[in-house]
Amino acid sequence: MKIDMIRRLRVLAFLAGLILPTTASAHPHVFAEARLEIETSADGHVIEFRNVWRFDEVFSSSVVLDFDENSDLVLDTAELAKISEMVTQSLAEFDYYVSVTANGKDVGISLPQTINVDYQDGQLLMFFAVVPDQELVLDGKIAVGVFDPTMYAALDFINDEDMMVTGGSATRCTNTVVRPDADEIIAQNQASLTEAFFETTGSGDLSKLLATRLELECL
Repeated sequence: MKIDMIRRLRVLAFLAGLILPTTASAHPHVFAEARLEIETSADGHVIEFRNVWRFDEVFSSSVVLDFDENSDLVLDTAELAKISEMVTQSLAEFDYYVSVTANGKDVGISLPQTINVDYQDGQLLMFFAVVPDQELVLDGKIAVGVFDPTMYAALDFINDEDMMVTGGSATRCTNTVVRPDADEIIAQNQASLTEAFFETTGSGDLSKLLATRLELECL
């Protein structure tokens, strides 16, 4: 029993570490390639935000070691379900890392019932969708970012095509992938980079400033 608990705690360095407060000066310990699709309807509304995360092989292998209860070096359906349950509960507090604003105002989201988990080619995958908690019309400026506010996990959109708009109104807005320059952001906020700044977890924290985001300009 004690050995099993120790193994679980190693993976919780990610799963629980995602929900434990850390300073913004911490560097990432877990890395994942990410993809975001903003699904739209033909009548000009955002339907949902679809996410796919593919984790690095080092972290993925540690998950196999910790959750492979039958020691067959794969994650079966029951083992994946346990990971899914743990991650779904852990990330709920952070809206599953999805940040949405419309014309400068935060947009709330309704969370999925579960984060789906799979294991392919030596890498752990998580995929899920969230939806706006109220009507979100494609009007004005909409910005969507996916990031870990604690900066424990780095979600990397390698190509601009990894952030896209799909569905019936996919061509209604002009879309731009914004990749903030870290040096420029720090220089612009030099006066406020105090200990209190790094301890904040609100909308102005450093992780949000540095996050890659997709901006939609809609008429």
